Amino acid sequence: MALADTELLIDLIARKHECLQGLSELSRRQQSLIDLGDTTSLLTLLAAKQRQIEHLQEIERRLDPYRRDAPDRRRWSSEAERTRCASLAEQAARLLTEVMETERRCEESLRRRRDETAEQLAVVHSAGMARGAYLDAAADARSVLDLTAET
Repeated sequence: MALADTELLIDLIARKHECLQGLSELSRRQQSLIDLGDTTSLLTLLAAKQRQIEHLQEIERRLDPYRRDAPDRRRWSSEAERTRCASLAEQAARLLTEVMETERRCEESLRRRRDETAEQLAVVHSAGMARGAYLDAAADARSVLDLTAET
């Protein structure tokens, strides 16, 4: 493998690391917005997150050829560059794990909020039904004509 190829590899790994840092930050903000119940801001954040994910997917596609190469055949400009690349790749893997875990927690939070909202809607619906029945009964009672008058 040519030296230029490993320089591109380092660049791609650095971009992947940077992209995952951005995703990690967005995921943390996502959890805060879910906790606050700020749906409008959450939707905006999810759109930004989707762009980051698409960028990450493009980087991963560009990394595909390097996955087939034998690491010991790569030519590095220095041992420090090889070490830097390995360190960035390791950090990126940890960030990906962190992002996936945060996503799992966000999904659980959203599911819990959905269930709580469904319960609240059921209570409101039941109260509305009871109120409607009461109003119907009251209307029926008013429409009864009392024909038992004393003369």
